[in-house]
Amino acid sequence: MMVKMIKISIRKLLFCFIVLMLLQGFDYLPSDKPTDTFNDFAYPGGKYKALIMSFDDGCVADIKLAALFDKYKIIGTFNISSDPIGTTQIWSIKNGDTIRQSYVSEETILKIYKNHEIAAHGATHKNFLKISKDEILDQINVDIQKLNLLTRRKITSMAYPFGAANDSVSKIVAGTAITNARTVKSTNNFELPQNLLIWNPTCRDDKALNFLDNYLKSKEKKLSVFYVWGHSWELGNGKRWDNMVEFCKSISNQKDIWYTGSGTLAHYINATKKVKIKDNIITNPKGNLTVWLNLSSGVTKLKPGHQIELKML
Repeated sequence: MMVKMIKISIRKLLFCFIVLMLLQGFDYLPSDKPTDTFNDFAYPGGKYKALIMSFDDGCVADIKLAALFDKYKIIGTFNISSDPIGTTQIWSIKNGDTIRQSYVSEETILKIYKNHEIAAHGATHKNFLKISKDEILDQINVDIQKLNLLTRRKITSMAYPFGAANDSVSKIVAGTAITNARTVKSTNNFELPQNLLIWNPTCRDDKALNFLDNYLKSKEKKLSVFYVWGHSWELGNGKRWDNMVEFCKSISNQKDIWYTGSGTLAHYINATKKVKIKDNIITNPKGNLTVWLNLSSGVTKLKPGHQIELKML
């Protein structure tokens, strides 16, 4: 009698369990689906926003601007044409007038740009759309060689002289040590570039305040960059300079922004492209940078030579 009652109880329990699973959508059954998913990459420290401040030519006005960046712990990318270094030259400008420019000296470069990225800008600032392939390579390679010697740094970034570039030019640049090159065509957004060698910035410095509030308020968990470009000699001592001060003060010390140079950001973007994701396993190859992953379970970093297996039920 007792055995029969136990059998009936077991049957009832089994029936109840099956009904419960049906009501719960089989949540209690084993699953081969990952409970942890890969959403996107994050920047170092788990951030999703970045700021690049890119200024051209290497004029003495960079001294004041670099000091402003230093005050607010902002990293600038300063694109320098090596031939005019330490000289004063006369340049023609669009309206037919001329402008007198004085350039930083060899002796002061490392001091001025101590906390900033130094980048190429074409040895003699020639328009790349108006010269031959050999001349383009010469403009880049001579500039890199001189800047490498002067700064004892590896130069990997560049801003195109006059912003002049196209697909053909970018393919020529790809054969040099340059990993990223900036144009002057504004995107008016914060998207990452499709081609690092035709990197269109967000805006010129005189428009930066127009985009500031939207970027500060953004909580989107997607890699973005606020890329501002300009010339320090255009800032002067008037309203444009005051706006730059206001911008730097407002955007500084934000916990969710990565303050970096264009070369460092490009290096990180290229590192994320080397990460392999297959069969719920994320592998960061040896020799790569440490990358940060935005998983459904949270942000985590993945060191080179290591892998993460997405958790399963």
